[in-house]
Amino acid sequence: MIVSNEKDTQNIANKIANSINGTNLVLCLNGDLGAGKTTFTRHLIRNLQNNKFANEIPSPTFTLLQIYDYQLGQIYHYDFYRLDKIEELFELNFSESLRNNICIIEWANKFKKALPVDRVEIDFEIISENSRKLKFNFSGKFKKDFFQWL
Repeated sequence: MIVSNEKDTQNIANKIANSINGTNLVLCLNGDLGAGKTTFTRHLIRNLQNNKFANEIPSPTFTLLQIYDYQLGQIYHYDFYRLDKIEELFELNFSESLRNNICIIEWANKFKKALPVDRVEIDFEIISENSRKLKFNFSGKFKKDFFQWL
C-alpha cells in the first residue's frame, strides 16, 4: 500500500484504530529513520483517545516507553531503537504490557524473539520525500480479514 502524504498516513491509522474495537493488539512498526513510524503512531493514538491529548504524544526514543489511557484501557508505545539487549525489555515490564492492552512497538524487529505470536507488523519503506510503501504482515489470530478495509 502506498501513502503519498501525511493525510494518507492519518487515514490508515484511523482505519486501524476503528478496527481495534477493544481488541488486545500488538502492532509492530519497522522501517528506517524518518519512514513515518512515529507520525503513524501519533495519529493512531489521537484517534483512540478521540483527539483528547492531540499535542502530547512525544516519540519514546529517549524515554523508551510512553503510556496513554484511552476509553477501553491503556496504550503502551515502545521504541526499541536505543535498546541493545533483550534483557532490557524486562526492566520495561514488556511482557506484562502485552496482556489486555494495545502495544505499539517501533523498531520491533530488533527483538523478534520477544514478540508474541499474535501481532500485526507494518513495514514502512521510504519511496520518495513524501511517499511511503506500507507492507502489512499478520501473525497468529490476526488474519488479513481483521482489517477488512485493506
